Amino acid sequence: MDSRIDSRHVQDILELQRLKGLYFYNLDHKNWDGWTSLFTKDAKLLVDQGLPVESTDVTEGIDNVIEYVKERLAVIPSVHHGHTPLYEFDSDVEARGIWAMADVIYYSEETVLYGYGHYRETYRKEDGIWKFASVHLTRLTLDYLPRTK
Repeated sequence: MDSRIDSRHVQDILELQRLKGLYFYNLDHKNWDGWTSLFTKDAKLLVDQGLPVESTDVTEGIDNVIEYVKERLAVIPSVHHGHTPLYEFDSDVEARGIWAMADVIYYSEETVLYGYGHYRETYRKEDGIWKFASVHLTRLTLDYLPRTK
């Protein structure tokens, strides 16, 4: 991977950045229909557990992915941020990306999780629209801190 951008993919890059923006917005606003629409039907979600990584939860198929995420985030406030995306295009309809990320999740009245790491993603264009084919959340650090009122 180098710093050059293939001019053939500028529109694709903008669409992929919008896709990730919609991912964060719909996730944090608990708009599950909107969030689900961003994925392929056979999407895969991988979430590393623990630091150092003790295991990786792997969930396949959009129905299972949405169930997994809703079980963890449906009723608790969250704030997700993505930064400095990097993209590689395998073809005109397949791409890979890495996003630096930070998230804040209010797990309880007493505890807030602050996580920092990366999203490693694959994308597939279906009917002219980019969608997530896989999302792999890896964290470099996790801080559980008391919640301030």
